[in-house]
Amino acid sequence: VDVLVNNVGGAVGADHDPFTMSDDTFERTLAMNLTTAWWTTSAALVPMREQGGGRIVNIGSGAAKASTPGGRLGYTSGKHGLVGLTRQLAEAVAAHGITVNCVCPGWTNTSMIDWEAIARRQGVTLEEAQSVAVAANAQHRILEPEEITGMISLLVGDDGGGITGQVIGVDGGYGI
Repeated sequence: VDVLVNNVGGAVGADHDPFTMSDDTFERTLAMNLTTAWWTTSAALVPMREQGGGRIVNIGSGAAKASTPGGRLGYTSGKHGLVGLTRQLAEAVAAHGITVNCVCPGWTNTSMIDWEAIARRQGVTLEEAQSVAVAANAQHRILEPEEITGMISLLVGDDGGGITGQVIGVDGGYGI
């Protein structure tokens, strides 16, 4: 195993209101966004150590660095936890030639974004929800998935060998 990219995220269940959300919904969402990264990482660490190195990239979110209007508590908590996992793991495995970083995309045009659901949670129209997202970054736009891959390629390639423990926003200037 040379490279591991932990790229999973989302919310489990329908009720994410912090006043009524079940423990199960919170735990399952947290597991999806944090624990699954640990499971795959723990499976890759020994082979990486045995071969003298490897690269791990965790895919966070803008929600890994700040709260988001209408965001989901379990999702945001899991992505914040992913930042802690990244930093502490980078410290623990650096002597073995393994790098660990976290790339945090901002609003990106993927099938994961359900604009209608976001608008409902925010109590606004679909157009207003998209407008809020566009305004949330300095470039005033939604990114395309291909814009995230360049950073990941850098981190997993030879030129990324000196980069570890970093949380890198590829987000159009989200929240600056």
